[in-house]
Amino acid sequence: MNEALIERAERSIHDVHQLIHTVFTRPAAETREVLEQLMAVFADDFSMVTTAGALVDRIQVGQMFDRVAGTRVGLEMLVSDVQVVWQAGSGVALRYKETHRLPGVEQVRYSLVIVRCSAQSIVWQCLHETALG
Repeated sequence: MNEALIERAERSIHDVHQLIHTVFTRPAAETREVLEQLMAVFADDFSMVTTAGALVDRIQVGQMFDRVAGTRVGLEMLVSDVQVVWQAGSGVALRYKETHRLPGVEQVRYSLVIVRCSAQSIVWQCLHETALG
């Protein structure tokens, strides 16, 4: 495996979740630029399976982030257990555990993301989330 490629793909998971955390926890008026950075990571034909089992496209993901901007003040997000499960050419699939904590509430999920890596960027092609317990 190309170690530099793998490191960049893994870093992308942490970077994307930092952007998501900012969108969730800052007032919507302060997140416009961050939301643009976040959406730029997703391929034009990006798709996602949510923890509820819904299949959503890039436009729907952007609409969701618009709706929830600033609604989770105090949220703690933790990404852990990042593991490469497949790599071929410029494509990498990684599984990771994601934990969201608010007072009295903890949500945990496993996610599997497929990214395409180039010299200029890491682009998220598809994401599948599975809620735990």
